[in-house]
Amino acid sequence: MRHVPQGTPASRTQGRPFLNEVIDAGESAEPTVTRRRRNRRGEGDTLREEILKAATRLIGRTGDAEALSIRTLSNEVGVTAPSIYRHFNDKAAILRAVVEERFADFADRMNQAERRSRSPFIALQHRCQAYLRFAEEEPGHYRVLFSAASLGPVSIGVTDRPHPGAPSFFALVDSVRRCIQAGPRPAGDATFVAIMLWSTLHGFADLRIGKPEMPWPNADTVVRDLLRRLRLDQEQPAPNATA
Repeated sequence: MRHVPQGTPASRTQGRPFLNEVIDAGESAEPTVTRRRRNRRGEGDTLREEILKAATRLIGRTGDAEALSIRTLSNEVGVTAPSIYRHFNDKAAILRAVVEERFADFADRMNQAERRSRSPFIALQHRCQAYLRFAEEEPGHYRVLFSAASLGPVSIGVTDRPHPGAPSFFALVDSVRRCIQAGPRPAGDATFVAIMLWSTLHGFADLRIGKPEMPWPNADTVVRDLLRRLRLDQEQPAPNATA
């Protein structure tokens, strides 16, 4: 801020109160930085959880894992970048932890929905409805888990073990397999059918997020119609082979 030397003629500032206010502010104001309270001994795990929650919030807002940076994350948490590196080696480690946590939550939601029914057909219907509900309620996280090409096994460093999303996919395959075994659909590859089912659900969910202005049908109606077309909707005796 430009300093007005002592002895400046009053005529130069008289009648210009804004200039006087700026000069006074420049002489007294100091920058303020909000920082998180320093952890006490033994509270390192608390900071790690705060970092993960902040990363999850930031990713959820944008739906773009690429947009997450250590600088943005440190500002969100209120710590310095070195404090984050004490808990995570790099950005990939943070993304891996976020993806693992979010997929665990996603899988739990799907399993809880399926447990509400003993019928394999109703259980699968509930699982599919919960899938679309998750995408609607948490669109940012949904796109990170299912639409981000940058979060594959190589990117998040899990080439030596199954991807965090694998359990939820295999649970869907098992659910489809139980319907095939109990229903009229000819015995076949449950994995192939599950991929067809998942592809359609994902297409509907992702398009609905990106094009909310479209006249989308009710999600439950979509699920019921899809399962009917795939012959995964009800238990029926196999047709008689008599001519």
